[in-house]
Amino acid sequence: MIFMDWNSRFIIIFLVVNLSLNVVAAQQDENVSFWQNYGLPWGTAHVQVLDQNTQVQLTLDQYTGSAGFKSLQTFGSGWFSMKIKMPQKDSTGVITTFYLRSEGKWDEVDFELLGGNGKERPYVVHTNLITNGETGREQQFHLWFDPTADFHNYTILWNSHQVVWFVDNKPVRVFKNNGGSFPRQAVSVIGTIWNGTWTSNGAPVNWNEGPFAAYYTGFGVNACPTQSINGSHCSDDSTNYWWDAPKYWSLNPHQMKLYHYVRSKYMVYDYCSKNPTIPECHVDP
Repeated sequence: MIFMDWNSRFIIIFLVVNLSLNVVAAQQDENVSFWQNYGLPWGTAHVQVLDQNTQVQLTLDQYTGSAGFKSLQTFGSGWFSMKIKMPQKDSTGVITTFYLRSEGKWDEVDFELLGGNGKERPYVVHTNLITNGETGREQQFHLWFDPTADFHNYTILWNSHQVVWFVDNKPVRVFKNNGGSFPRQAVSVIGTIWNGTWTSNGAPVNWNEGPFAAYYTGFGVNACPTQSINGSHCSDDSTNYWWDAPKYWSLNPHQMKLYHYVRSKYMVYDYCSKNPTIPECHVDP
C-alpha cells in the first residue's frame, strides 16, 4: 500500500492547520440524521441507513449498476464535507464518489475515489471540475493513508472566489475564480458507488471480491440553499455565510505550504501538464 511518512518539518504546520480547520468542521454536526438533508433517488435496494440514521452504506455487486443518495435541496455556495470509508478487499474498477452537480447546464465538482488493492493498483483520489459542460480538468493523487481502514474527511469549499478540495483538512487542489469558467449554478450534493472499469485500464471488477460496500457519515450541511438556477444571492455574503468571509477567499500561508507539499509528493496526474497554455494553469492559489 502507498503509506508515506510526512516529512517531520511539516508536523507543526499540520497541527496548526488541522486545529483551525477542525473548528470549522465542528460546525458540521456529524450526528445529523441522513434523512434531514438527503434522500434516495436510485439504487435503494443497495442502500442501508445505519447507526440511528447517521451512517449510510452503499453496496455494489454484479447485478447493480450503481447506488447513491442526493441532497433534498440545491445550493449556491458552501462548505461541503463528508467522511467516507472506501470498500475493502480488491476494489479495482469500483468508484466511490462525493460531488456537487447542477441540474441545468453542466457544472460539477468531484471527488471520485478510485478502488484498487493497495499494491500494484494503489487507491487514487480523482478530482474533476466541469463548468458549463466543459470537461477535461482532472487531477489525481495517491493517498498517504489506507482509505479502506477508517473514515476520512473529503471536503469541497465553494464560494465566489475559489473552489478548494481538502483531504483530511489538507488542501490538495485549488481552482480560482478569475472571471472565466467557474461553477456558478445551483448544485445538488451526491454520493454514489458504481462500476467504472475505465479507471483500471480495462481491468474488470473482480466480483468474487464483492459485494463492495462504501460507508458515509457526516450529513450536516453548511451551504446556501437556493432555488435559483445561478444562485447569485449566495455569493459575497460573509455576513450570513461564513465560508465566503475574506479568510476563505484564498489559502493562508500554512495551507499554501501543505498544498505545495501534497502536490509535490502525491499528485500523479495533472491536466495542466498536457496543456500548459491553459490560462488557469498559471494562477497561483
